[in-house]
Amino acid sequence: MNVITKVMAIVGVSFGLAAGVSASPQLIGSDDSATTKICLSAASGSKFKLRDAMKDAGVDKRFVESEISCNGIPLVEFVAQYGENSDSINAYITNGSYESGNYIVSVDVAK
Repeated sequence: MNVITKVMAIVGVSFGLAAGVSASPQLIGSDDSATTKICLSAASGSKFKLRDAMKDAGVDKRFVESEISCNGIPLVEFVAQYGENSDSINAYITNGSYESGNYIVSVDVAK
């Protein structure tokens, strides 16, 4: 009976460590700007927080989709990479027309 208890404890600790490794990164804003608030609220996975941040900034979804970048990448790509509930948030921002292939993060120009 003692061996089974030890095995179960080891299995439990192993699953706990694996869950900690796969957790998404914690995002911290570098300033208090409107765009930072929009990026963080979009990545949080809450449409309500995103809507409130957009309303506070006085911008609409079209502006957010086309003009706002987070850490140098378009907002929808940022949400896809770092956000929670990313499919739902990106569908909200793009009115259901989000496709990752439509966004170019960077282009290298050879001279």
